[in-house]
Amino acid sequence: MLKFLSPRSFKNTVAIRLSFIVLGVVLQACGKPESTQPAGSDEIVVSIGPLALITREIVGEDIPVRQLVQGGDPHHYAPKVTDRMAMEKAQLVIWMGPAMESVLARQMSLLPPARQLGLLAAGGYEFDGADQDDPHLWLRPRNAAVMAAHIASRLAQLNPAQADAYRERARDFSRAMANLQKVQDRALWAYRDTPIVSTHKAYAQFFGPAGVKVESLGGSASHQHGARAMLEKHGALPADNGDTEEGDAVRGCLFGEVPANDRDRQTAANLNLGYQALDPLGSTLPAGANFRQLMEQLLADARQCLGKVPDHSR
Repeated sequence: MLKFLSPRSFKNTVAIRLSFIVLGVVLQACGKPESTQPAGSDEIVVSIGPLALITREIVGEDIPVRQLVQGGDPHHYAPKVTDRMAMEKAQLVIWMGPAMESVLARQMSLLPPARQLGLLAAGGYEFDGADQDDPHLWLRPRNAAVMAAHIASRLAQLNPAQADAYRERARDFSRAMANLQKVQDRALWAYRDTPIVSTHKAYAQFFGPAGVKVESLGGSASHQHGARAMLEKHGALPADNGDTEEGDAVRGCLFGEVPANDRDRQTAANLNLGYQALDPLGSTLPAGANFRQLMEQLLADARQCLGKVPDHSR
């Protein structure tokens, strides 16, 4: 026997059933992730200071940039737990490559290729006057512009809505770096016949475009001998190859890395050279500095020594 509901009872029954349906949908939704994409952040993680400066030129204020290596040696840097967590969550991790951050390479191998950018492997760089395997490419402004283009291209893929803005900033940066390269080369060209020795081969990227040859001084006896042979050829060493006498004018420069140290000072004195520590990683730059300021500071510091070398070209 069928039981018919009154209109009021029918409405109540429908309302109750709809409530159960809505509740079921809500509970089902709560059991699923909101997105098929892995959880992450908008943050971009970079390995070293110069890459942070270049990346900020491209992203502007839109995306936070986290720098991993703070004042240490990038060749031996190993990420802390918090750094590894940031790398895993970041939308993109930018580094030079194993030739620069060798210890970091193990952690990078755990990240998907789509979420990392190795700038050394990206290619398109200049090496005139420097070793082809030198990873310190940012010390040449034109190479910094190439890096910016690689970063803008990858970010455009990740954030298509901002692609035009990234590419426009990269073009502006490229023009600025082309002008900066001209200024830097003109300033250094006058020292192309000045004997220059460095404790690190990286500086050939800085001096090379101006035609200034840099002799790298390693820790081995063969490197020391090579530097002395170069200096003797230029007539920079005293006649007896002894230490510099007080009052003798230096004939060239030895460039080390910050912080300045007594060992490099003594080496410079033994080679009859002036001494200046440079800061290729920008570790002494003030907060908020940009990439142009990094390069301008390098040039100013280099000229602190070069300006003391007598001009023998007249």
